[in-house]
Amino acid sequence: FNRPLFEGDNDFCICLKESFPTLKTRKLTRVEWGKIRRLMGKPRRCSSAFFEEERSALKQKRQKIRLLQQRKVADLSQFKDLPEEIPLPLVIGTKVTARLRGVHDGLFTGQIDAVDTLNATYRVTFDRAGLGTHTVPDYEVLSNEPHETMPIAAFGQKQRPSRFFMTPPRLPYTPSLQSPITDSDPLLGQSSWKNKISGTDSETLGGFPVEFLIQVTRLSKILMIKKEHIKQLREMNTEAEKLKSYSMPISIEFQRRYATIVLDLEQLNKDLNKVLHKVQQYCYELAPDQGLQPADQPTDLRRRCEEEAQEVVRQANTSSTGQLCVESENLTDLISRLTAILLQIKCLAEGGDLNSFEFKSLTDSLNDIKNSIDSSNISCFQNNVEIHVAHIQSGLSQMGNLHAFAANNTNRD
Repeated sequence: FNRPLFEGDNDFCICLKESFPTLKTRKLTRVEWGKIRRLMGKPRRCSSAFFEEERSALKQKRQKIRLLQQRKVADLSQFKDLPEEIPLPLVIGTKVTARLRGVHDGLFTGQIDAVDTLNATYRVTFDRAGLGTHTVPDYEVLSNEPHETMPIAAFGQKQRPSRFFMTPPRLPYTPSLQSPITDSDPLLGQSSWKNKISGTDSETLGGFPVEFLIQVTRLSKILMIKKEHIKQLREMNTEAEKLKSYSMPISIEFQRRYATIVLDLEQLNKDLNKVLHKVQQYCYELAPDQGLQPADQPTDLRRRCEEEAQEVVRQANTSSTGQLCVESENLTDLISRLTAILLQIKCLAEGGDLNSFEFKSLTDSLNDIKNSIDSSNISCFQNNVEIHVAHIQSGLSQMGNLHAFAANNTNRD
């Protein structure tokens, strides 16, 4: 977090640029340097007022970087004192080295489990036994991998709307009539909760519809279970690498347990995708003025691209005499679908504000084409289309590989 602030030009270089903007060379004689220093005056160093001023300036710059990271900036003219490259916020799961104070004072490695943008802290679970989980300020956390940065000019190109929700008014809200979740869920299926939830369709808790809270609870539980499965998979990968290094065979029981976890993760990803879609729908209904897009917008985008692609292919396939250049309907349909993929990528790139639901519409289009072609052409499709779209999809996202969350199935080939 502090690296771009401390690795930039020092105060003397900054003052030199401001006082002598036309001075291009840095190779001057001692006499010439002495004259420049006399013109600049004697700097204040090591006084209490100087240190207090430096701390205040550093604190202000840190806060400006946080505002940029959260996309809460409307005008970049007030951020000219920041470096050209701004670090992006760390995400959950990042391996870090953090400064721990108190009883266990020192630097320790761990992993980010939660991000608190309101208090500018990370929740870090440390690797060393006995340390547990602690809340650490963002300026005392360092990623073990190269940290991603973004040019400061990019933050002013398109501002994302705020994602923070105000508590909605306690107005009647009509969710779905009956949810089977309350019957099968071991937490929400208890009698006291069940009576409260199934009372009226418009009932709210804390200003939020009960059905929305149910979906959020399911989302939290699925993520918790998925986290545990990933932990088990990581441990089994380590064990498999150890067995392989000793040239020891991997037992059938080990392979069976590994396959079971992978299949469970596949089902969890499907359930997670469904719940995320429902949560997004509720968020748009609860706070449409917060900038969230309707959940069915990616479907509309896909439909528009398909219609435009069909029109483009129809015009290109019609000669000046009115005859069709390609008469095969299956072939023209395949060309139209591939053209629609290109148009979707173009729309996503121009939109800028990407999310996993928009990426999922692109993934669904690829899967539809893949399922419609002959099995003998699947390998060719994967090598010449699917892999390149995956690379483009990864490059479109400035937040990481969102296509991992957009995929709703696992390729077992």
